[in-house]
Amino acid sequence: MINPLLTSKYEDEILDLIDNQDKYTRSDLQGIVTVLVNKIMEEGFKIISSQEKTKEKK
Repeated sequence: MINPLLTSKYEDEILDLIDNQDKYTRSDLQGIVTVLVNKIMEEGFKIISSQEKTKEKK
């Protein structure tokens, strides 16, 4: 499991989006979600790469 401290910023963004969804059109929400998913995937890739490098050093 990934450290919750690493995921809390994305959890906050998702919850904020849920709380304020009425302020956006469906198209706006789709764009925001797309950007958020890309950020999460990029961060996950960095974490996995870092873990693999740590394993290689051992």
